Amino acid sequence: MPGAEDSIHHDPELTKVVEFFLQINGFEAQAAETLRRALDEVIDGMRTGRWSVNSLEKTEKTYIGTKVEILFKFDFELSKGNKLDIRVEDTEVDIKCTVLKDWMIPKEAVGELCLLVRIDDQRSKFWIGVIRAETSHLRSGENRDKKSSLSAEGKKSICWLIEAGDLPGNFIGSLAPEIRERIFSHKNGQARVKELFRLVQNRIIPRVAIETIAHQKDPMARARHSRKPLLAEGIIVLGHQENDPKIATRLGLPVPRKGEMISTLAPDWLEEFDVWKG
Repeated sequence: MPGAEDSIHHDPELTKVVEFFLQINGFEAQAAETLRRALDEVIDGMRTGRWSVNSLEKTEKTYIGTKVEILFKFDFELSKGNKLDIRVEDTEVDIKCTVLKDWMIPKEAVGELCLLVRIDDQRSKFWIGVIRAETSHLRSGENRDKKSSLSAEGKKSICWLIEAGDLPGNFIGSLAPEIRERIFSHKNGQARVKELFRLVQNRIIPRVAIETIAHQKDPMARARHSRKPLLAEGIIVLGHQENDPKIATRLGLPVPRKGEMISTLAPDWLEEFDVWKG
């Protein structure tokens, strides 16, 4: 059976699609950000309080593929195809996404080009490849939806754009279980956010983590309202505005970007700055 190199040489449309994505400046970094956002938007931590793909219902997991399609089209300025999900220049391509290990190929995509996306949130890795979904690449059996998966030999024909790329991490998932349990043990959103800043210091905390832990409207207000009481405990919480970047830099800490925060023990020289005295 032909492999990926043969597919490139003998399929001009596939070659064109592969080259299109590989020529995008910063493609891997943008793809990583797009896929992280797709997961976070489906998990929807601010409204659900959930933080992992494993917490999703089976029907919700299937929506990850739809969300990836929507964000890919927007972030890479791709138009919708007449038959398939996207149009890459004048070639139509179907997007198939999995959070497992196999992609399910529907009958309408057999013989067509497919952009294969695999996301492993636990390992913070992702894969993106292109394949012509020929019948020779598929298993003989079908599921109840009349879809087939790629055979072991078929997977050898994937033309990889990114293999085991670094996915922005699932911050809450990366916390030690005992730390996570202590944070979520509080019933009140304000208390959970304060506990987050107490227990997780000297590390950038992304907005999505604050939203999930607060689990209420205006979650960033919970973070801002934590600053004064925590300062009384000797803990400073820094964001991206006013003197905060200067303080973070002087402390040798990563500087938060918009929406991010970081906490640490308040230094003796903090009184040099006008920190939340109102």
